[in-house]
Amino acid sequence: MSWQNWSGNVRCPRSRIERPSDVNALAKLIHAHRGSGALRALGSGHSFVPFWADGDTLLDLSALSGLQAVADGVARFSAGTPLHAIGPMLAPHDLALVNMGDIDRQTLAGAVATGTHGTGRGLGSLSSAVEALELVDGSGRIHRVDADGALDAARVGLGLLGVMTAIEIRVIPAYGLLERNQRESVEHCLEQFDSRLEQHRHHEFWWVPKLDVCISKTLDSIAMPEEPRLDELPFGAEGERWGASWQVFPSVRDLKFNEMEYAIPATAGLDCFRAVRRCMLEQFPKLFWPVEYRILAGDAGWLSPTAGGEVATVSIHLAAEEDPTALFAAVEPILRDHGGRPHWGKRHTLARADLEALYPRLADFLALRREWDPDDRFLTGYLAELFL
Repeated sequence: MSWQNWSGNVRCPRSRIERPSDVNALAKLIHAHRGSGALRALGSGHSFVPFWADGDTLLDLSALSGLQAVADGVARFSAGTPLHAIGPMLAPHDLALVNMGDIDRQTLAGAVATGTHGTGRGLGSLSSAVEALELVDGSGRIHRVDADGALDAARVGLGLLGVMTAIEIRVIPAYGLLERNQRESVEHCLEQFDSRLEQHRHHEFWWVPKLDVCISKTLDSIAMPEEPRLDELPFGAEGERWGASWQVFPSVRDLKFNEMEYAIPATAGLDCFRAVRRCMLEQFPKLFWPVEYRILAGDAGWLSPTAGGEVATVSIHLAAEEDPTALFAAVEPILRDHGGRPHWGKRHTLARADLEALYPRLADFLALRREWDPDDRFLTGYLAELFL
């Protein structure tokens, strides 16, 4: 059955898709796998790197979806639950996720495994809120991994340690959000950036090379509104909207794209952005696709792009039908020169030697990978180049 990822840059026309009905069926499938290709969970296919290869056995985990339990500020979800379903599931319990990104089409497992994030000083990625998870390793054994075990290795594990089947994640009382967008000069946006970080729960900006202007966005907590205003704000438009947090966090993404993103130490973030801006104004001055700039807290994940301290993330986009090679090749050295580490689900050109300098716990992760997947059942061709 033919399959392709969201942006269409990864295609698997000859791969077989398996749809296990529950965790035990998945464990049996993994234990019995003797195929020539790797085993790989599909998720929503919202990553832009070739996690999947033609000929691999692809695992559709849509049957493993839903809220299993809520207790003591922690919600347990089946790992195949899409992010956009989580808010409505938690709402009857008057609970919500601490943070979300501005795309909610991913599965929870895919978002956690790649370090997907939102923004906000003191607020971390989705993976940083994980208290425990369940996964099936390469031998078909079911593990519950928590803080007393290998959680910091598994929370951003790229699917290399096993297939996630359940995730326990911190939740907080339900809250509303007020979103405000405004268009402004680059100079004013950068002058106000630090103060806005302190004043608002969330603050980020988008910079449009063709116009050389910024669209600044803030989100602030409000009481749950009785009458939400959820009209989508077209990109670049000024205005405001409000609603439950899970209704306001996501934005519509009708146009498909490919993306590169690096997490930069926050102290170097704005200098990095300024260097990216100079590069793009010189080489790609007519580009309308924006650069996104965000701040978020660091975490303890061994392979997390945000490990160790507060980071700024710089994201570069280009339409899916266009070749991003020249744009990404021009910008990536700047991101790396400023100490950046890539978002695992987005385009980058790092090699194995680069990882050893960026991730101090890499050797420990590789040892655990060999222990939990001794037959390399989860090691796709792309991942083998980095982690074998």
